[in-house]
Amino acid sequence: MLPFTDPGRSYRGIWLTDFDGTIKPEGANTVCAADKAALKRLKQLGWLRVVATGRSLFNFAKAWEPDLELDALIFSSGAGLCAWTPMGPGPALNTRLIEPALAKAAIAAARSLGFGFFAYHEPPDNHHFYYERPRNAPAGFDRRLEIFPVQSFPWPDDYFQSRGYSRLSQIMIMIPAALFDQAESDFRRMAPGLSVIRSTSPFGDGCLWLEVFGPGTSKGQAASDLAGLVSLTAGEAVALGNDYNDIDLLAWADCSFVTEDAPAEIKSGHTVMPSAGQGGLAWALNRVFGHD
Repeated sequence: MLPFTDPGRSYRGIWLTDFDGTIKPEGANTVCAADKAALKRLKQLGWLRVVATGRSLFNFAKAWEPDLELDALIFSSGAGLCAWTPMGPGPALNTRLIEPALAKAAIAAARSLGFGFFAYHEPPDNHHFYYERPRNAPAGFDRRLEIFPVQSFPWPDDYFQSRGYSRLSQIMIMIPAALFDQAESDFRRMAPGLSVIRSTSPFGDGCLWLEVFGPGTSKGQAASDLAGLVSLTAGEAVALGNDYNDIDLLAWADCSFVTEDAPAEIKSGHTVMPSAGQGGLAWALNRVFGHD
């Protein structure tokens, strides 16, 4: 039995927060004390506490601190879902993968675009990835290889012929922002049926990331799946975010907050909260419970 699915236990609601840029500032090593205290308070109030991140399970676990309390983790923008314990990752619930036929079409489409790509293994090993470097790679491309030198491998042309594991969890393409809309449209046309999500590059290199997942993959869908396990609905959900890959999560939850430094098109229709590192989660908790 999963830690939070005891049939004798019920929850007041489900509280979901993005991680980087929402409660953890870019470049910082920790979540502020006020937000950690708010997560502890949510347990006392009977809420299921969830981090929904674009990070892989491995990379979130590296950044996690024991006093950052949560009950479940949605990782890789919804490709994976697992319980979380005081000691770290708990039992996996489910994963959504790119099956071989769709993976082949997606890699062919990525190559056609000409921006190179990163292709990630299945969870829990999806911090390991293959890459194909373009001729004029953006700064973020090489920076990512520098950050993960032992986890990255050149894409093998015979991958789908000789590998025993031809499914992928994710494909990511770094695209100059000015070219993104056309590239996204072209990719969707060449490889239909996949979940395609944009996110902001953390490297300040003028790129957006086109992230490709298996059908139906998103933070919002994973949140819905998780809520169903504990007999909760979107009407009993609060979601916090700051970037494009949070859009469907924010739309799914009945109550939603977006950081004040998020892109304008993401903030529309949601309550604006303080930026990461300024106690935004604690501020949102006070708003939800009527303590302005």
